[in-house]
Amino acid sequence: MTTTFERIVSMLVKDYQLNADALTPDSALDELGIDSLGVAELMFNVEDEFKITLPPEAARLATVGDVVHYIDGLVAAQHGVPVPGGLIKAPLSPAA
Repeated sequence: MTTTFERIVSMLVKDYQLNADALTPDSALDELGIDSLGVAELMFNVEDEFKITLPPEAARLATVGDVVHYIDGLVAAQHGVPVPGGLIKAPLSPAA
């Protein structure tokens, strides 16, 4: 089974021609060259890929890890999948 992180990395490699080996959970989206328009595009692609609806605050996610944790929490909530320890509520990193 492919993890959320692997799926996001695959999307970033395909859509932004990034090097998968250079992507970590701590990779900042803006440092990867993904501007606010790119983040909006990424959010639309995430909605399609994961069959979820993202709220507007999702556009403030700043790192790859933020995106992964946020998606995991939303998938669990929207699809009724239990998450160990309760719903993961990822803190939003301050946008640069």
